[in-house]
Formats: sequence, C-alpha cells, structure tokens
Amino acid sequence: MFWKKFFKPEKPSQSQSVSNFSQTGSMMQLGQAGRDLQQSQTGELQTQQQGLTGTEVVTLLEQLEAAVKGTSLDPTVQEELLDYLRPAKREAAKETPNKGLVEKNLKQVSATLNTLKETTEAGKSLWQTGTEIFKAVAPWLGVAVAFFGL
Repeated sequence: MFWKKFFKPEKPSQSQSVSNFSQTGSMMQLGQAGRDLQQSQTGELQTQQQGLTGTEVVTLLEQLEAAVKGTSLDPTVQEELLDYLRPAKREAAKETPNKGLVEKNLKQVSATLNTLKETTEAGKSLWQTGTEIFKAVAPWLGVAVAFFGL
C-alpha cells in the first residue's frame, strides 16, 4: 500500500489529428471522451452577410410595384397587390424595419401572384418578375425561398 503511493501509474496520453482536411468559414472542434479531456478549438468565425440592404430591398419592391402598375390586370387586383406592396416597401425603408411585417405583406403578394399565374397571361409574366424579387429578398428577411411558395 505504501509502495503504491510513490509509484502512481502515468495517465495514458492520447492525441487525435486530422490531415488533408479543408474547412472554410466555420469552426472546428475535436475531442474524444475519456478520463481527462482537453480540447482546443481553432478556426475563424465568419458571419454571413445578408447581402441586401434595406435600400436595395426598397428598390426591388419598387420594381415589383412598377411591374404591377404596368400590367393589364384588372384594376381591383392591381390595387390589392399594391395594398400589400406599399406597406412592405415603407417598412423596409425604415432604419430598423420590422421584417416580420414585410414578410407577411410579401407573402400575401406572393399568394395573389401565384393565383394570377394560373389564370392570366399577364399574371404569368408578373409571377416571373415577382419570383426573382422574392428570391433576392428572402435572405434579407431571414426566410427560405419556399416561404413565398416558389
């Protein structure tokens, strides 16, 4: 018993390495559960930019608004689309926009355009324009493109 106190067995050392490995834009952490675990974490954390600014979103929504006004759609339908587009554009122009409000309004625009593409030729053309704009705006809103029914 006395002898065991003086000659403690050494802790086994373990290592883990990864070679020929490339990882971009994220963190990497390795570890192995065991008796004593020491971990080190290396890498660069890069935040993904949302791409568009509020001003650019407003410009895109203005393009969609102009496209709606330039179609041969029934004036009632045009006005319905504009009733949702205008508040979305106004909110996007704010310094700290409520993106949830923009989402809700653009979702309504998308639903209306989706119905129109099935019923009118002008609706098909407008849907194509809307699709491109929704694809560009979705990351700014923090939603998937599928949110707009694309």
